Amino acid sequence: MQAEGFFEKLESGEIAPVYLLVGEETFLMDEAWKKLFSKAFPSSGKFFNGERLQAKEIEAATVIERLATMPMFGGRRFIRVDGVENWNKEGREAMESFVPIIPPTACLVMTAASRKNIEGLAKAVETKGKIVQFKSAGGKDAPRWLMERAGQLGKTLSHRAAFFLVETAGANFQTLASELDKICTFVGERERIEAEDIFEAASSQRSFSTFELLDQIRARQAGKAVRSLKSLILAGELPLKILATLAWQIRLVWQVKDALRQGIPESELAKRVGAHPFVVKKAREQSARFSDADLFSTLEAICQTDVAIKSTGGAPEVLLEELVLDLCLAGSKRFAPAHGVGAGGGGAKPRER
Repeated sequence: MQAEGFFEKLESGEIAPVYLLVGEETFLMDEAWKKLFSKAFPSSGKFFNGERLQAKEIEAATVIERLATMPMFGGRRFIRVDGVENWNKEGREAMESFVPIIPPTACLVMTAASRKNIEGLAKAVETKGKIVQFKSAGGKDAPRWLMERAGQLGKTLSHRAAFFLVETAGANFQTLASELDKICTFVGERERIEAEDIFEAASSQRSFSTFELLDQIRARQAGKAVRSLKSLILAGELPLKILATLAWQIRLVWQVKDALRQGIPESELAKRVGAHPFVVKKAREQSARFSDADLFSTLEAICQTDVAIKSTGGAPEVLLEELVLDLCLAGSKRFAPAHGVGAGGGGAKPRER
């Protein structure tokens, strides 16, 4: 059973006597445990019937003894044991024998990173309860999950916003949940969340925005640009998130520049490009400073660094700093006045590594 099926069964009120949660997505496992527990004990006064234990710190025999003991105040005794693959063979075999006869007054939730070394225990669980697979987040699954979670929080997250958040924050569910909580607080009572809200929420927490970093790159202020970059990283921004935001800004500046060439009034720019007026204003200012060749070569260099970070194994912070320096130092060759065509041939490429 996949995680989605587990949550659906739980909504119908069905609680099995034993579960085995398999995978490395611990955040979703924690969510499953909380929902299972709250479904069984809607009254907060009974929360003392739940225990969370670590298999490497407690023997299987002790867990069995607790599960076999009637709860002091009736109801069901809920016990979660993490990392059951850490039990020795004797412990796993003892639990394998106990699972088929687990009393109706107990509910056991076990977790394991994989089914390796616990196949016997997994087979025992299949005869009495449920095995739930929690896959790690992927680029395709994370946006959908984000949109569903936003709905649970009373918000509507646009497709564009969901993909932008995954692109900038990564596909780890715990990180995404934390970022989404911050954004929900940032937008307040407003229901719909757009990509610009995510950008503004992130920008408001930075000592230097990436818009300023882009300005410094354009002005060939290498020292200031590197200091701005380091400030962003020290503030907790992930290198890939900074890189993705820079790429997004370049694309936005290009959209605004193109719209202005078409004679679109500035008052309609925000609606035309689907961005917040504040963001469009910054992009409008930068559109006068960058030629098309500048934008193309800068975006090309960003893409090359993105590939390098994801494929070479080099330190992301170092590769990102090299990109900033390359863009600044190559500026005299690459950047032409905005009204000209520019040198535009090849972008600033990351140095040989």
